[in-house]
Amino acid sequence: MIVVLCANAGIDRTYEVDNFAVGHYHHPRHYRVAAGGKGINVARALRAFGARAVVTGFVGGLAAQFIQRQLLEAGLQPAFVPIGEESRVCINIIDVQSRAQTQVDEVGPLVTPSEVDVLRRRWPRLLAKANLAVISGSVPRGVPLDLYAELVELAHEAGKPVLLDARDDLLRRALPARPDLVKINIHELERVAGRPLIFPTGAREALKELVASGVGTAIVTAGRAGSLGVSAAGLELWAEPPEVPNLGAVGSGDAYLAGVAAAMAAGRGLEEQMRWGTAAGAANAMTLGACLFERTHVQECLPGVKVMSFAEAAGQQIQPAQGQMGLTAERSESSAEP
Repeated sequence: MIVVLCANAGIDRTYEVDNFAVGHYHHPRHYRVAAGGKGINVARALRAFGARAVVTGFVGGLAAQFIQRQLLEAGLQPAFVPIGEESRVCINIIDVQSRAQTQVDEVGPLVTPSEVDVLRRRWPRLLAKANLAVISGSVPRGVPLDLYAELVELAHEAGKPVLLDARDDLLRRALPARPDLVKINIHELERVAGRPLIFPTGAREALKELVASGVGTAIVTAGRAGSLGVSAAGLELWAEPPEVPNLGAVGSGDAYLAGVAAAMAAGRGLEEQMRWGTAAGAANAMTLGACLFERTHVQECLPGVKVMSFAEAAGQQIQPAQGQMGLTAERSESSAEP
């Protein structure tokens, strides 16, 4: 079993509209309402690999009932801490013509110190039944920025590996706790490194710095340009995604992390972790909504994934990509968060 932390759970509403424009009236062609948050996306994607997942975090208000019911219907086990305030709503508007996406995310509820303490006590009990842990996404107001570092340390005390997908101060403060694997996108890696990065050469150096700081494995994703992984064991691998119809990239980073987690739980090495992650990210792009794809979508994508050493990939001239500090900014493949 995999325990997944989704501290900032909420409700995601996705609308498909024709020629979206600010200030105009739109009637959606299609819409979907689902439990959301990066950790929930990860847990939902784990179903495609047959992995069992329990999801914890904070939920409150009427939204809590909807979120927990949806997880149960999806075959996931909710173990949330109830809070006094209402969980957030996030809106994603997809322009059918241009495929451009507009995200509107509420900040999230205010969590009290006593509610945070409940999660601290619950985490070791969940870890006792798990093979590994995944910590993904942002935290609501009131949650200390050192919480992820605390949870990583508790997991290590329990002898369980931890996969981390966070950003900015949450990520920086968690790094000294030495998570076993960090999944980061090119934009977030730039912020951690404090400089523009060209994928893959600049990203490779930044990943090596993360591993030198104590992270077991660091993986950076750069959308269609692929992903690069560096491990403390000296592996440097690049994965190229297959060509698939792109219906929406929101949640593809979460799907990638789910594939990595599922492969790790199955005892697979970094090459297969990146292969499964890349296939899951591509499967997500083929379907409307974050991490709502099925096992058949992953099976379709797996044969088209190429994984090779960085040296071999460099010889084939990997397509360059730059992040937000660079000249050709590419939109993050992960769900937007406050």
